[in-house]
Amino acid sequence: MGKKYVVRLTEQELADLIAKQLLDPKGDNVLGNFIKGVLGGKGPSSSDNTKTSDSKGPSISGSDGTFTNLDLNTSEGYDAYVKIADKFISSRSSNLLGIRGSMLADAAKNTYNQYKKYVPAELALAQLAIEGGFSNDPKARPIRTKNPFNVGNVDSGKNIFHSSVQDGIQTYYNLIAKDYLTGDKTPSDLLNNFVNKNGLRYATAAYEGPVRDLAMKAKQMAEPVYASLNKTSTSDIA
Repeated sequence: MGKKYVVRLTEQELADLIAKQLLDPKGDNVLGNFIKGVLGGKGPSSSDNTKTSDSKGPSISGSDGTFTNLDLNTSEGYDAYVKIADKFISSRSSNLLGIRGSMLADAAKNTYNQYKKYVPAELALAQLAIEGGFSNDPKARPIRTKNPFNVGNVDSGKNIFHSSVQDGIQTYYNLIAKDYLTGDKTPSDLLNNFVNKNGLRYATAAYEGPVRDLAMKAKQMAEPVYASLNKTSTSDIA
């Protein structure tokens, strides 16, 4: 008898696998053909991958041990991300760039759908605060460059300007997904060693401690939001 293996997938990973099989242009895979047969030969269009569902399905797709992963392609998961971000943002004394939770949620969703990497709101908010995105000085680099996460604004004095704050936010999310959450690395891992795929640090100064402290503060503020989602999910099952 051959060896038996147990493969565990999150709901999001299973959904991604099924979508990939359905969209296979060759149409010669067993799983894809079976599912297409069940669906009467129909599969989802490519645009379905970026649509936010109004369904009441699970909006929490897993955890990396520290951060809870929200399914941003459900209205509940997206709204929860917005609430978490807005709650933290409202606790800051300054917000010259007018950053809103929806701006972070939009960027997080775009990044996930493109790179299949989830960037937690708590991590982004911690870096946003540390990098000066909430500075009360209009001449501060992240403010005047509309680059709230200081991506590319290096110690040598080189600055990266963005035409909009949203562009600056999206650049950060894409960077974290492409260069930092590579392989099996998780957002939790970055709290201990914030380096990219080439071993280069996000910031030259001591970084992990302050990021971890603020991320945990944001996580504590987010607990009621997660609790509400869990309660709703349990009620739906019952």
